[in-house]
Amino acid sequence: MSSRVFWGFLLVLVGGLFLLSNLGVLDWGVWDTIWRAWPIILVLWGVSVLLRPTGRLGAVLTAVIAVLAVVGVLAFAYNAHLKAGEAGGSGIGEIALAQPFDAGIKNVNLSLTFGAGEIRLDGKAAPSQLASGTLGFIAKEPTVTYSVSGETADLRIDMAGGTWTGSVGPRGPVWNISLNPAPTYSLDLESGACSADLDLSALRVTSFSLSTGASDTRITFGDPGQNATAELKYGAASATIRVPRSVGVKVNMSSALVGSNLRVQGFAKSGQTWTSSGYDAKTSHLDIGVSAGVGSFNIEWID
Repeated sequence: MSSRVFWGFLLVLVGGLFLLSNLGVLDWGVWDTIWRAWPIILVLWGVSVLLRPTGRLGAVLTAVIAVLAVVGVLAFAYNAHLKAGEAGGSGIGEIALAQPFDAGIKNVNLSLTFGAGEIRLDGKAAPSQLASGTLGFIAKEPTVTYSVSGETADLRIDMAGGTWTGSVGPRGPVWNISLNPAPTYSLDLESGACSADLDLSALRVTSFSLSTGASDTRITFGDPGQNATAELKYGAASATIRVPRSVGVKVNMSSALVGSNLRVQGFAKSGQTWTSSGYDAKTSHLDIGVSAGVGSFNIEWID
């Protein structure tokens, strides 16, 4: 099996799984387990190399082994998903998030550990609240940890069981989180297979980190009049970053299998780095690092 056929098979497989998930045939709750089985790609590639000298027979054997491996991974993931759903707990539910805001807080370190489902975040919390909203769950309630040291607050919200959980319907539990726009944020999001819509345009975010498996992520940044950094690490996923034209953007792309619209959006390339037009003349800068397996990364300008 040639490398072209191998990667073509892989892209068809990943695209097919995404399609089944979007249609509700394949539950999003199994994606995190599937992602943990990524070393199977290396195994299949090794098998194809070993059998290449046998010609057509080797190609057929490799294809059969690949199909059996995919079926095995899917069966294991679905079985694990069912066991998680049968685990003890209070079933499907939702809790309220209401963390009061102390006016003395200037900086917030926010850490979110999310599994399979949907997460929506914005900067529309009431002045009296640091964070408010609702946290959906299955089996076990999420945990909220809060501490303060001087002018800095640490807020951590964890989905029970880490980044893997069962799901409610085709997309799983839903988190709706609103943050207070007064402090400056350092935001870290770790997720499994999810759909994320993060509207940070009303927030002053100096540092953003995303680590995810298979997801569809949309992030909107504002113009805080200062520099900010973002690190995106994902497996098979798509990411769309919305940025005001008044912000200079620089993207370091370390994957050759991720499609992007950077050239169309006026970025100039030097090595692995893409730089927006007029970057140095802008007052605000957003430097983005992208490390990904397969998927897409796109920039949308906000006028």
